[in-house]
This record gives sequence, structure tokens and C-alpha cells, in this order.
Amino acid sequence: MKRIIVLQLFFLCSFSYAQNFQINKIVVDKNTKAPLENVIISNESDNSTTNSEGKFVFVSQKNEINLKLLGYNEIKTTFDKLKNNKDTIFMEIKAFQLQEVIVSNADAYMKKVYDKFNDNLLQNYTVNFFLRNVFKKDSINILLQDIYGRKNQSLNQKKKLAIEILNMRKTSLFEKRDNINFQFPDFENFFINIIPKIDKCNFTEIRFNDSDFKYIQFKTNEKNQSGQILKGYFIINRKDYAIVEYTLSIIDDPKKVPYKDLPSSTGKYKTTKWEKFTQFTKDAASGKYYQSNLKLDNQVELVVYKKSEKPFYYDYTMDYFVTNKPTNEKINANFATDKDIFEAKFRYSKEFWNNQNQLPLTKELEQFLKSVAEKKDMTKEFEIIGNF
Repeated sequence: MKRIIVLQLFFLCSFSYAQNFQINKIVVDKNTKAPLENVIISNESDNSTTNSEGKFVFVSQKNEINLKLLGYNEIKTTFDKLKNNKDTIFMEIKAFQLQEVIVSNADAYMKKVYDKFNDNLLQNYTVNFFLRNVFKKDSINILLQDIYGRKNQSLNQKKKLAIEILNMRKTSLFEKRDNINFQFPDFENFFINIIPKIDKCNFTEIRFNDSDFKYIQFKTNEKNQSGQILKGYFIINRKDYAIVEYTLSIIDDPKKVPYKDLPSSTGKYKTTKWEKFTQFTKDAASGKYYQSNLKLDNQVELVVYKKSEKPFYYDYTMDYFVTNKPTNEKINANFATDKDIFEAKFRYSKEFWNNQNQLPLTKELEQFLKSVAEKKDMTKEFEIIGNF
């Protein structure tokens, strides 16, 4: 019998290929020269973002590029200007400005934020998106899946979410001796906004170098059944009490998380890391906010009794961003939102991907694809699943 590990959340169109402008660059901090992740690259119609190495790809018919990152000075430029510059773009952190006095008790302020949370959300809209899923065993890549699709979010309807996958590329490299099946998260769980209960948290405001926003850290005041304290932060627009960014980590002491048994008592496993990052962008037309950037970082520890008492570690990350402004267009849903995302089966088109906003491959992922190519004929040792 195959062993099953479940990685899941706790708590829980038409396109133009005749693009006029396309550019690849790297964004770094001007002072430290460190790469900047999650920089929003956008103009009036298109969006992109930087990966963990600060790299981005931006494709648009408009000769306009804006670079934004909370806490940094915004850059407004054009494709033409950037093409004449070096590959690296330097962003400068904002200087601290005189702010109102920070009070030690942020509970009253957060009550207003929570009360307005749902009212600030865009209720019914369609966006195009890019989603990357990466799976590792003991820090070694064994799975890569990129999806480009469309999402319709209807918060005021019974069926709140619909997904249309437009193109996909994936490859995996599993060792056959592992003999393990993995069930990955689904779209419904991934898009859920998990906000900790306000009466269970302690809030602390931290000085922030952008006077338009408040930065408030939180942690739960009691440990949960697994002996964990939930932690994170909110960044809030001062003008309308809207959350523009927040993080949530549900595991602060992995050693105290209890194990769960594998089927037939062949081993045991537990989740040792679960962190989620969410960004919201304001829709200019409606004044409401929508999820524009999501990241999930999940780790599972596994012990198989007959193999070794030494644990294996499996890491699964999901990286999502919206590639255009919200519209009212209908979509042709073609993938069940409660289905394991890695079970998606769609054809790969190189021409399609050459004309889309997407996350560039990191050096690590480039090496993984090279490794898959080198092992493609080793059928007795590896199981390779892919479409490109």
C-alpha cells in the first residue's frame, strides 16, 4: 500500500500575443544591494512581481512601468528608459517621517480594521493569475508546476470561486523507492483569508517608515491544542483601515507539534512549518481591495519506521500573483476548485508562455530542470511526470 502524506491548509478570455514591450530586470536595495522580493511591477493594465532573487519579467502593450514596494520610494519609468540602463534597478528605502504618537494598546484601532475588513473587499471580479508550486525533499527540488489561469471571485454568491486554467507546465522527479503519494492543497483552501480572532490576540504597533500606513504585529495570547502561538503582522492603510498586507505563522515551536500516524502504522508525520503571506491591491474603479499576491510555505516532517528513524523533510511552496487589473468578464471554469492542484492536466504551449507575465526561474529551479533532463532515461530509479 502506498503511503499518503497530506499537505493542506490548517484551519481551515482572450489574450493578445502581439505584445509591444517586454523586459527582464533585477531589483535590489540601493544601500544593501540585497535582492528585493514582492516588488509590484505594473501599469494601468498589467501586473508582475519579483521573485526571491529580485528578478522579474514584465510584458505589456503600454510603454509604462511602475515599481512599488511598501517602505520604498516608488519608481515611475518606461520600457524605453529601462532598456537603455543596466540589468539592475536600485530602489531606495523611504526616510522615516514624523508620525503620530504610537500608543501601546492597538486593540481599539484593530477593532475598526476588523469591522471594515469585509466591506473593504472587492465582491465580484475576474483576474488573470500566475501560480507556481514547488515541492522539495530534504531541500532538493522534486516537483515544479506553473499555472496561468483566470479566477472569478464572487464573495456574495453561494459558489464563491471559479477557476479557468489557460496553460500549464509541470515536471516532477520522484524516486520510485519512496513509494509515497502526496495530496496537495486546492484552490479553495489556498485563497481563504485566515484572520486570527481579535479577542485571542495581542497587538503591538511598530514604527514604520511610510506615513500612509500602520504596521501592527500580533500574536495569540494563549497556546493552541498543538502548543503553538500564532504570530504575524498587518500593514494597514491609514485612510480607510484596509489591510494591504499581512502574514500568519501558525507554528512557533515545531518540537511540540504532535505526530500523526501514517496508514497501517508504517510511520508518522507532522507539520513543522506553515506560513502565509497575503497582499491586497486597491481597485481604482471601485475603491475596493482584492488579493493580488499570495505565498504559502509549508513543511512536513516524516518518519518511516522500516527505512530509518531519521526524519525526512518535505517542503511545499505556492507563489501566486495577479497579472492584470480586475474585470467583470465571465470565465469558462474547467478545473474543480476543491481538487488537488497537482492533478491538473493541461497542454503546454511555449508560444503562450513567451508572452505572459510570470515569475522567472531561480537558479535553483534552473538546476532542477537540468537534473530532470539528465535522469529522464533512468526509468528504473525515477518516475518523471511532465508536459514540457
